[in-house]
Amino acid sequence: MTLQTVKKVTVNQQASAEERALLIKQIYQQILERQPYIAERRQLADLEASFIKGKIGVRHFLKTLALCPLYLERFYENSSNLKFIENAFKHFLGRSPQNEDEIRIYDQLLLRQGVGAMISALVDSEEYRHAFGSFTVPHWRKDKYDSPSAYLENQLLEKEHAGQRGWVLPTIYWHELHLDCYAGHCSPVRVSFSRLRS
Repeated sequence: MTLQTVKKVTVNQQASAEERALLIKQIYQQILERQPYIAERRQLADLEASFIKGKIGVRHFLKTLALCPLYLERFYENSSNLKFIENAFKHFLGRSPQNEDEIRIYDQLLLRQGVGAMISALVDSEEYRHAFGSFTVPHWRKDKYDSPSAYLENQLLEKEHAGQRGWVLPTIYWHELHLDCYAGHCSPVRVSFSRLRS
C-alpha cells in the first residue's frame, strides 16, 4: 500500500466561473470525501455562488463548509472529538496528527472555543499557508515521517473514509493499541502463526 499521488488543484483571482466550479468539486472530494447530493447542493448554493463569482476565496469557502450541517453531521455529530480532530487534520491539512500533544492542543481548542475556532486554527495556520497558500485546495501530502509507525498511520488514514473505521478512536490510538476498528466496532488485531514465524 503506497500513498497515492495527488495533483495540486489551484485557482487564482482571475479564474473563470467554469474553473471555479471545477474547483468546488475538488474541495468537496477532499473535505466531504464525496460529492454532495442534489438536495445537499441546494443548501450550499449561496456558498457556491459566492465562490464562483470570486467574492470569497478557497480558505473562506473551506471555513464556511466546515460549519455547514452537511459537514458537521457527517464528521462531528456522529463521532468523538478525537476522531473529529483526526478527520479535520486529514481534510484541511492533508495529514494525520503528529502525536498526542498535537491532538490535545486541538482538543482543548475544540472544547473551549468550538468547531469554528478549531477549523480556523487549522486553515489560518502557518503550516496551511506554506503547504497550500491562498489558492490551492488542500490535498493529502507526502511528508517526511518521523517513524515507521507515523508512516503506517498516514497510510491507514489516507485510505480511510467516513464510517469505514471507528467513529470513536483516532487511527493513532487504535494502531498503538493493536486494534482493528471497522464500522464503529474495534477488535484486537489477529496475528497468524505464519506471520510470526517470518
